[in-house]
Amino acid sequence: MNKNTSRKIWEHPWGYAEGFIVAAGVLLSGILLQFAAGNIETALFASPVNTIVGALFVAGLLAVHFLSGKSRVVRWLSSVYATIPALVILLILAMILGVIPQFSSATGQEQLPSHLFTSLGWHQMTTSWPFVLLCFYNLSILGLTTLRRTTRKHTWREIGFYLNHLGLFIALLGGILGSADMERLTMTIREGQVEWRGNLKTGEIKELPLAIQLDTFMIEEYEPKLVIIENGTGKMLPASRPESYMFEGIGKATQLAGVTLEITDYLPHAAIFRDSTFMNVVPMMMEGATTAIKVKADKPGLAQPIEGWVSNGSYLFPHIFLQIDEETSVAMPVQEVKKYSSHVTAFTESGITKEAVIEVNKPLQVEDWMIYQYSYDDTKGKYSDTSVFELVRDPWLKAVYTGIFMLLAGALFLFIAGPKKRTI
Repeated sequence: MNKNTSRKIWEHPWGYAEGFIVAAGVLLSGILLQFAAGNIETALFASPVNTIVGALFVAGLLAVHFLSGKSRVVRWLSSVYATIPALVILLILAMILGVIPQFSSATGQEQLPSHLFTSLGWHQMTTSWPFVLLCFYNLSILGLTTLRRTTRKHTWREIGFYLNHLGLFIALLGGILGSADMERLTMTIREGQVEWRGNLKTGEIKELPLAIQLDTFMIEEYEPKLVIIENGTGKMLPASRPESYMFEGIGKATQLAGVTLEITDYLPHAAIFRDSTFMNVVPMMMEGATTAIKVKADKPGLAQPIEGWVSNGSYLFPHIFLQIDEETSVAMPVQEVKKYSSHVTAFTESGITKEAVIEVNKPLQVEDWMIYQYSYDDTKGKYSDTSVFELVRDPWLKAVYTGIFMLLAGALFLFIAGPKKRTI
């Protein structure tokens, strides 16, 4: 007679089934809170509230470990049977976060899409109750696992374990708590002016303990291009695979969409004067000048080549197209920007002065602020004298970086130490 050894749910020792039930319970609790209260208002947890919450959370984990560390539930929470289900549920939410468009916490409810995903908080996942509760549940498991390891006999190999687990704990906890203190603003400055006020996403203006003077703003553009367009639609030809020619010099020739083009003249700084019957293109070194290329166009069926000026225009002068026939014309698209940079001087209330060049992917750090090149006055193009910066302040970033460096150090340590040798 076979003995029945099957284990019922919630009968010790707990396994993966209980792990998924508990993780799903945390998720369900978050969903209910989400329907009842909506997304978490991060401003309510700004410093010093987030610091207090973090201290109480760590103190709670220490109290559970020292007062109930030997209980079955606490020991199970620091086991693989609780860890893997918790990570799987959090990973599912992370995958949803990566698929569904996300909106900032400053976006009003009326601006969000009107469907179930919004009610679940999925369009603002990082401030939704399910996501935050699952993060804290995983942090609890991570913290209890690390504390449980302290009761074992230690060897030098434990260094890698503590670096990895404590590093991940610090990085995650710092990232969650620090989101309430993060500031993100934009600042628009004209050349020669000093600005110390930033614009929040809500439209409010905030005075900062930081001022920026824009000394010079510079834009570099690629050489102009020529294309053949369809007169009726303005679409580039050939329609299946549009072709373009980048200017290489006077006297050069090329073939575009069955049209032979020859460059006969080039004015990098030109002024255009025209009326209903007359047009003249002349060189002129002035702000607002445009780029103009004189071309000779020929294609099968034309009695003789067509010659004339083509320009991409500017905020002062209009575009010029050279009509070849009733169907096609030669046009010059707006020149692509190669690089734009801002020469600035930054001042702080503490007396720090910094001179630097800010470019895309080359920000400037001043105390706790990161200053990024964000945009410029695109209505003026290369003649823009206005630069737009994005300023980001995250006082918890040092804690997050500390955790990340600990993780990297732990991984390096484990790689150098190698696997533990087994004795036969």
